[in-house]
Amino acid sequence: MKIIRRLFNQLFTIQPEDQVPEAVAVNFKHNVIINTLDLSFFFFSDSFWSINTIMPVFAATLTDSPFLIGLIPAVVNAGWFIPQLFMSGSINKMSRVLPLSLKMGFLERIPFMMMPLLVLLIGRVENQTVFWLLFLLMIWRGVGGGLSALPWQELNARVFPISHRSRYIGFSRVIAQSTGVLGSLLSAYLLGKFPYPTNYAIGFIVAGVSLWISYWGYSQNRESEIEIHNDLAEGDGSKPKDNTWQLMKQIMKTDGNFRRYLISRSLAFMGNMASAFMAVYAMQRFNLGDEYAAIFTSILLITGILGYVVWGALGDRIGPQKVVVLSFITWGLGLVVAMFSQTLWVYFAVFALFSLYSSGLNVGDMMLVMEIGEERYRPVYLGMARSLTGAFLLLAPILSGWLVERFSYLVMFAVSLGFMVVATIFMTTVKDRPRRDAASQI
Repeated sequence: MKIIRRLFNQLFTIQPEDQVPEAVAVNFKHNVIINTLDLSFFFFSDSFWSINTIMPVFAATLTDSPFLIGLIPAVVNAGWFIPQLFMSGSINKMSRVLPLSLKMGFLERIPFMMMPLLVLLIGRVENQTVFWLLFLLMIWRGVGGGLSALPWQELNARVFPISHRSRYIGFSRVIAQSTGVLGSLLSAYLLGKFPYPTNYAIGFIVAGVSLWISYWGYSQNRESEIEIHNDLAEGDGSKPKDNTWQLMKQIMKTDGNFRRYLISRSLAFMGNMASAFMAVYAMQRFNLGDEYAAIFTSILLITGILGYVVWGALGDRIGPQKVVVLSFITWGLGLVVAMFSQTLWVYFAVFALFSLYSSGLNVGDMMLVMEIGEERYRPVYLGMARSLTGAFLLLAPILSGWLVERFSYLVMFAVSLGFMVVATIFMTTVKDRPRRDAASQI
């Protein structure tokens, strides 16, 4: 414990030269601990209904359509991205965002509570009906996550200064991924121990309890009020009350760096379409049982621990843009492995490389968007970055499902690789904030 405490203090002690406002610095360590607690229980919960492994496999028990299976992660991811654009203007004018974030977080958790009840319908009603009910819950899950995402990101930006942001992201995700590994092992045990569909129902109940512990942890954040700039405040009759849309148009017109970022991320989402099928393809290709869905989740989480250690350490040194580029390259290698692997043991590398890509993207992209524009317009940049690219998350499964049905999984993997190559080229042209200036920024 002494070693852990010493390491914690070394990582998260704020020095005077960091020029962090006192209101942020005094609560920094508390917020690191409480947000790590939140993420840990959230990751533990997510290991029972992982959108990249368990949910597609669960959906495959209800339908044999690759297109419909691919829509499950797509609607969740698109739902997370699209609503943020429409919230950015109001959040930009809030001196505190935690109250709104808690309301949206409560809404986000409701569909998860309905999952055990959905499983009880299997065998009592037609599978197709259960699938469409599942699909509706996944839409709710995605949109609920999208409504809570922007205030959550903005809160993180406010309570974690840029000088220490990468190390917090890396540290918290390492702890959270570790609890996620425990969850995936328990999930594998439950899926293999109990008959279908009881195995899924028990796992979803355990996950639901963990999700509310996560919510309690998040509610303990200490957020100080910030000053709202006059040009973002409500008008006094001499100018419009909401100039958010005009600001968005101006950003799109004048900020070429941001436009290149949007193009790269949109192409990367198209390249990410293969992730919806990597578990389902493995189950069919190697004739595996349901418990392997949890094993795949374990690989994702264990490798993610390594990824967050590496990316978290690199982020504050090389900058988020380089982290994102390296992450894109990693997933490109994963797609090559998916196309050419002949054994399950080799195919495991696909999940490991995808996890390294995901962890790098979570560290790099989260930081990159927070600092790609002016600090006072951060919620607007965040909203635009998420929503303007999120539409491609809905386009991707349409293309991937068609490719699988019309050609094969291998063709779909190849097309995904092509998108990732082009996305990587565009991302190399994006500029982030020089690390030497980090200490003077919040």
